[in-house]
Amino acid sequence: MAPDEQRSAARKAQIFEAAATVFARQGYHGSRMDDIVKESGLSKGSLYWYFKSKEELATGLVHQMLAAEDAHMDTVLTDPRPATEKLEGLVRDFAGELTKKPERAALALELLALARTIPEIRDCYSTHHEDYIARVSELFTGIQRERGDRSAQDLPRAQAAARSVASVIDGMVLRWTLAKHPFDLEEQAWSAVSAIIRGL
Repeated sequence: MAPDEQRSAARKAQIFEAAATVFARQGYHGSRMDDIVKESGLSKGSLYWYFKSKEELATGLVHQMLAAEDAHMDTVLTDPRPATEKLEGLVRDFAGELTKKPERAALALELLALARTIPEIRDCYSTHHEDYIARVSELFTGIQRERGDRSAQDLPRAQAAARSVASVIDGMVLRWTLAKHPFDLEEQAWSAVSAIIRGL
């Protein structure tokens, strides 16, 4: 990467980090570009050079966050471990990261809510979700194969299990974010996914 590209990437990362902090703290609708300028330590001109509006910045942030999730999933899926261990790794890594940075859960919910009114964010989440389902379906097919299950080629069954995992994790994160009494997100999430595996 050329020096100019490195500087540009570093500036964007700085802006995304500031936007994530501000959106998590104040909510998207309660945030102004000036708040993000202040949080980032950059000039207003620098911010507007990269992002012309708050909506454009939020869209870029969603792309960046989901790209990071995809990269992590690529790493896990190419691991030589058995499929069940890969799935456990995905669930525990995701829940563990949110537990360490609970503001990220609030941020994710805030950005997901924007999908209702910002088509590009909706398309981004939709594409990511379908890709997630396809990859987790592969893991469930692998689990069936490792068990010697003759229905290992039953793709609809694997896809249904993958959708169940996505729904359970999304619901668990929402409940954890809103809970009056804290609970162990990582253990409860894996316990719920384990039940789906047993019922496969």
